[in-house]
Amino acid sequence: MLKHLTIFRILYLLFLVFALIHFVLGLFGLAFTPGLWNVWFFGLCLTLFIHPWTIFYKTRIFQWYHLIFQALSGFFALLIWLIIFFFLSFIPDSSMPISIDYQVNSKDKEIRIIRGDLLHEIHEYHDLVNPLIMKSKVKYKIEN
Repeated sequence: MLKHLTIFRILYLLFLVFALIHFVLGLFGLAFTPGLWNVWFFGLCLTLFIHPWTIFYKTRIFQWYHLIFQALSGFFALLIWLIIFFFLSFIPDSSMPISIDYQVNSKDKEIRIIRGDLLHEIHEYHDLVNPLIMKSKVKYKIEN
């Protein structure tokens, strides 16, 4: 069965399994850390960008101007990814801990996720279970 799956279908299944494991962990009050979510989100966007181009090149004859269109679409895909990444990192109490700024304090076993904009930041403190998993309930918040 695996020989019939393409690499992109395997990647899509791995990304889906990651999200399902995260939501199952949520039932027990746990969540993956922002570092894993950031890598997951970047990998998903990269896969969603590359997959249509592989389909395009399999069905078309190579032309030099396709490289120009690919470079332009890569630039716009990067801009779209950055806008979505910034938008998701500003949402307070999100089930997805995608964040631009977070700090791990291994001495106190906690992780600080900084959300909001420049004028009104919210610092969420979570208990850190291990380097990859944290408690999803906010221990306390500090609003600036």
